[in-house]
Amino acid sequence: MSARIRRHPIAASLLAAVLVVAGIWVVKLTQVALGARSSAEHWSQPQGETGGLLYVALGDSAAQGVGASDPQHGYVSLLADRLRERTGRPVEIVNLSKSGARIRDVLDTQLPALSALGRTPDVLTVAIGGNDVRAYDRATFARDADRLTAALPAGAYVADAPYFMHGHWEADAQQAADVLTAGATAQALRPVALHEALRAQGPEAMLTQFAADWFHPNDRGHEVWADAFWDRMANDPALGPSG
Repeated sequence: MSARIRRHPIAASLLAAVLVVAGIWVVKLTQVALGARSSAEHWSQPQGETGGLLYVALGDSAAQGVGASDPQHGYVSLLADRLRERTGRPVEIVNLSKSGARIRDVLDTQLPALSALGRTPDVLTVAIGGNDVRAYDRATFARDADRLTAALPAGAYVADAPYFMHGHWEADAQQAADVLTAGATAQALRPVALHEALRAQGPEAMLTQFAADWFHPNDRGHEVWADAFWDRMANDPALGPSG
């Protein structure tokens, strides 16, 4: 700290506060990065209990639970908990998502991995498109989205694109959400209105529902994602109480 700043206590205090906040932010950013590795390791094997429902998740880092305090607080784990409670049955989770994935990655790697399971999932959720929006090309997205919805098995729950809040990113995200919804509807899948659910949280969500990178949802944000899926899943008679 320079002598000039030391001679001005208010300036020195402000600088110290800024440095503290910056240090905390860097620590939290590091935690998000480490969390991505932890989530990938966690989901490298099936989780939960066999002998009941098979829940398969496709998607990107959000499906991995990145941004949450741990994978159990990601939306996939939260949905599995709700399925156990509602049906009274064990739930096995096979999470085939991957951080950084785009729609083409689901087509090229995750859907083949789903087929290789040799089992039809009782519940299949798909949340993809956020990384596509970050480098958006409308024609490419529309083509890949149509291929995806045509390839998904019947009954899949397909989220539209997440809400981006600002500028051209939100305009692109809204258009991407409309494309995914239209494709899922045309294929008699189950579209999930994630975009609108996130929009409804308001601008204050930027401070309360995001991790330090301001891209991934935190624990509260993952609850909102789970709520968006559950709004559609809770009305499915096949997922009612057993017996």
